[in-house]
Amino acid sequence: MEKVSRRAMVGWYDPRVLAHSAYLVAISNVFGRHSDTRLIEALASQPQNEFDYSAAGGDFWFDYAADTGDGFNSTLAIADAIAQPGLALTAADGTNVVTQPGKLLVFGGDEVYPYPTRSEYETRTETPYRLAFTGRARPDVFAIPGNHDWYDSLVAFSRTFCRPERGFAGCPTRQTRSYFALKLPANWWLLAIDLQLGAELDEPQVQYFQKIATRMDDAARLIFCVPEPRWIYEDAYPDQASYAEHTSTRFLEEQVFNRKARVFLTGDLHFYKRHENAEGIQKITSGGAGAFLHPTHAPQTHELRNGFVQRAAYPDERTSRRLSWRNFLFPFINPKAGWLYAFMYAMSAWLASASLQAADVIDLPTALAAATNAAVRNPLDGLWLVTILGGFIFFTDTHVRSWRIVGGASHAVLHLAAAFGVGWIALRLTTGALGLHYGSTVQLLISGAVTFVLGGPVGAFILGLYLFLSIRVFGRHSTEAFSSLRIQDFKQWLRLRIDPAGDLTIYSIALDRVPRRWRTTVRAGTETLVGDDPRAAAPRLIDVVKVRR
Repeated sequence: MEKVSRRAMVGWYDPRVLAHSAYLVAISNVFGRHSDTRLIEALASQPQNEFDYSAAGGDFWFDYAADTGDGFNSTLAIADAIAQPGLALTAADGTNVVTQPGKLLVFGGDEVYPYPTRSEYETRTETPYRLAFTGRARPDVFAIPGNHDWYDSLVAFSRTFCRPERGFAGCPTRQTRSYFALKLPANWWLLAIDLQLGAELDEPQVQYFQKIATRMDDAARLIFCVPEPRWIYEDAYPDQASYAEHTSTRFLEEQVFNRKARVFLTGDLHFYKRHENAEGIQKITSGGAGAFLHPTHAPQTHELRNGFVQRAAYPDERTSRRLSWRNFLFPFINPKAGWLYAFMYAMSAWLASASLQAADVIDLPTALAAATNAAVRNPLDGLWLVTILGGFIFFTDTHVRSWRIVGGASHAVLHLAAAFGVGWIALRLTTGALGLHYGSTVQLLISGAVTFVLGGPVGAFILGLYLFLSIRVFGRHSTEAFSSLRIQDFKQWLRLRIDPAGDLTIYSIALDRVPRRWRTTVRAGTETLVGDDPRAAAPRLIDVVKVRR
């Protein structure tokens, strides 16, 4: 069997990943506001109508998975479970359910992490799904882009999912644009919408859905597939107009289709939550197909706007809170993050020590007073401190400006104090214990090396402490506090069934623990991989909802 690259979960605090991601985000936001790839795509692509699956008889099954292509173990575990024929599950009431692999597989956004390239799509996403579908039935694959897919203006996404002659992981693909419509049995329609990095609907996409609307009768029932759960974000960030849910989906409901959608499906947040209102409309966030886990306990989403109430969540809030304690292991989970703090602490100590005399390092209060005076009088020291302060204020996650300033400043001061303490210890070690002359080249080099070595783990620990307090006390930094944990377990996806009576049943299926080991096997004459970890959990049913015809 050919060698398979088994990528670990993305290290989001790796300086290389941070720098490249920041660059791509900046480029995509700057140029994305002045050029819309969807317009070019719509003009260059061949015409696209709805894709008709309405003639299928009996039970019609299809799968929905979002936020995949992070770690190899988690992505392959979900892909393998999706591809299994006759997957038997037990419901909460003890009844047994035998589900079937879907005729369709719909990806709900963010199909690769940390950024989209041809090689990353192939390694992190296509390879696991190719292994999973080897020797098994292959569904038609459809996908919409999430924010990570947009970082290269959909170049890699379009190559992967919008070229039917190529296919995906050996499965057929049919779409030629980043949005599409599926006509399903019993007059159900799945409408997949592309909202380029939070932008409004582009005109070609509106025209596409207007054309689709003319093909529907009055009894048509809609499922909206969108790239992010704006119904959650609009409560967490009420001052950000881009998260106002009505700006896109409500326009489609009221101005294009003249009816309300019965079900909303999305990912972007890497957990499972289902909200329902008195009309039985379902808003489902299902982003657990392979990426790091998001917390379910923060922010609180038990009651949202317009009467939507949380009916189910996975993992449960108690488990989510327990997992947040892992932030105290931040330096060990994210060892490469220490390089950034090692540099920051060493630079801070270097600039401070340049203004100190030998008498200033005798005791801590004297050294602190001298360093503070230097920071006020020396423009270079002051610029460095202002830069650090501004960086941490920008990093702070809150929609209240005053709290952003207070929280960011407190975080920055804690790091600066730690940097000073580590630098002072290094000075005392070199001048006292080693007896080196203060200011000599050897003393400065050894002191700088000690500060660099100690600053990495100390700074990383302080960041972990900050993230723990933020998520546990203030309910903020949910992404930062849990991406740092790189949790590959607690993964899930949706399996949907339209029965002959026309009712839609949605099964949410979870894997509490994914395999860490895999072994080679032969299926249908081709080598592939299967889980070989006795501690791995079997797929289990965590939620079921039926939407009546």
